[in-house]
Amino acid sequence: MVAKNKKRKKRIWIFLSIFALVILSIIGYNYGIDYYRKYYACSGVKIDSYRFPVVGIDVSSHQGKINWKEVYSSKINFAFIKATEGETFVDKRFKYNFSKAKKNKIIVGAYHFFRFNKGGKEQAYNFINNVTLTPMDFPPVLDVELYGGNKFSKEKRNKVISEIYNCLRTLEKHYDKKPIIYTNIQTYNHYIRGNFDDYDLWLCKLCNEPQIIKWKIWQYSHQGVVPGIRGDVDMNVFNGSYEDFVNYIHKK
Repeated sequence: MVAKNKKRKKRIWIFLSIFALVILSIIGYNYGIDYYRKYYACSGVKIDSYRFPVVGIDVSSHQGKINWKEVYSSKINFAFIKATEGETFVDKRFKYNFSKAKKNKIIVGAYHFFRFNKGGKEQAYNFINNVTLTPMDFPPVLDVELYGGNKFSKEKRNKVISEIYNCLRTLEKHYDKKPIIYTNIQTYNHYIRGNFDDYDLWLCKLCNEPQIIKWKIWQYSHQGVVPGIRGDVDMNVFNGSYEDFVNYIHKK
């Protein structure tokens, strides 16, 4: 009788484990499909080069080794390069990409991927310890988005907003430049709007141009093709003319 009960319990445990795995798989699949539909399923945006003549990219180690001479020859004006993430992570290709892009006359910026479950000041110092900016570079960029681990963060909204503020203020104090915030529509509505309205926005909005939110830089595609880069790359435009762009960099 005892043996039968043990076998029954074992079968129940196995069934529950399989059931839990199936549920998690369904959740993961649905999240993946949802992400694909939001960020990749559209046919893309046709950019009006008269309205937006200043074109840029953003890259990280995911792009592998980049031929920056070819990138410049393809009329790319600026590049945002991933530098750091969280409190300790440093992108392994940051130094190479940052220096090579500058040597090839591309205006550069460096960005930090903000982790919702880490301290804002600590994350700012990770960036500060690894990034030197000059007056001819973009201001520091804070990448704030509900993506990856942030999507499942259990941190309360007010806590996340407070740490974003701590990170931004620490960066601004060190570089004497007001940082740019990179974000998407979902994250903007939940964390940025009404809290950081005085910061310039680098906004991710695929499939169509942002109409309501005021933006300085628009990331319009994750599927760009640029000579010198293997595979897809994110594409961006500056909101203004070449003259506006030069004035923006100089005034910062």
